[in-house]
Amino acid sequence: MLNKKLIAAVITLTITGIWTGNAALAGEALKVPAGTITIEGKKPVSFDHQIHLKLGVACGQCHHDAKHQPRTAEAIGALTKGDELQCATCHNDKFAKAELRERKDTFHARCKDCHVAGVNGKKGPTACTACHGKTKKAVEGC
Repeated sequence: MLNKKLIAAVITLTITGIWTGNAALAGEALKVPAGTITIEGKKPVSFDHQIHLKLGVACGQCHHDAKHQPRTAEAIGALTKGDELQCATCHNDKFAKAELRERKDTFHARCKDCHVAGVNGKKGPTACTACHGKTKKAVEGC
């Protein structure tokens, strides 16, 4: 149960930035992104909602409300403001649990725990580069 809640929080963070997109700006209902989205940060992450949905990951496993209750696809679709899905709306320096105040920590808690536990018998990748991708290090002096 805890793993599902962690997964939901991470996905919430992930989806927020891209899910909201132009639809939220126009006051339209939010829709699941069709392709891969990039979660920006120090080490960006590629995330594909469709892959997770096909595996049987429910929206509420990642997306939850302020009381940590899972959001249904219908509840998310009824939102018109994407910031309601952004983890950082609550997971910030005022969040009660210090270990979940940083975006990185929140995502890692949700995604990695789910990938280790698995969904419907299938586990996800846990290597850093599986989600963050490989980056070339700059050569000094270049």
